[in-house]
Amino acid sequence: MTRILLFCIAEEAKTFIHKALAEKHHWGPWRVFWLVESHTLPSDNKGFKSELNDDETFETEFIGASEEDCQKWALEKRYQVNFIDQRLIAIADARSARDDTLLIQFCIDSEPFEIEPYGALPRDRNAWYSFRIDHSKADLVAASLTETEEEITFPVYFERKEELTDENGVFNVDKAELLVAGKDPDLDTL
Repeated sequence: MTRILLFCIAEEAKTFIHKALAEKHHWGPWRVFWLVESHTLPSDNKGFKSELNDDETFETEFIGASEEDCQKWALEKRYQVNFIDQRLIAIADARSARDDTLLIQFCIDSEPFEIEPYGALPRDRNAWYSFRIDHSKADLVAASLTETEEEITFPVYFERKEELTDENGVFNVDKAELLVAGKDPDLDTL
């Protein structure tokens, strides 16, 4: 099973990493993330941590890295192994430690999809799209962006992103998922 690469780029986010790694899929007992600690890609999944004990510490070579550094590393490594998600990464930054959010970033390197009545979605090719989300919703975002038909998901995640993002810059995954399911987020709940 593939997992999302999780980068910790701020020292203060290290405590948050414990919370993020403790998350399991909404549909089963599987972990969501692989913690990236080194610039060297492990040859098998045992080289990544998917959980930490309460008192366990870790070191990462990505403290101080930029979002672009993480994106570049992921693009260079994504086809070298078959146990990482090839289009998604997650980034824990200084803000993550304060509000339990993380950046989930989706890389689109194919031609945009023509979806009526919106036109080409997402608009740009070879680009990363960033969503600040509650860390516990990462598997829902991953499933929508990588497993659901683009005609259903892309209008919600790309055309309605601003509408679904609150005043703090956090994308409302619950509302997005209701829209993906064809429900009214003002009337229904997940």
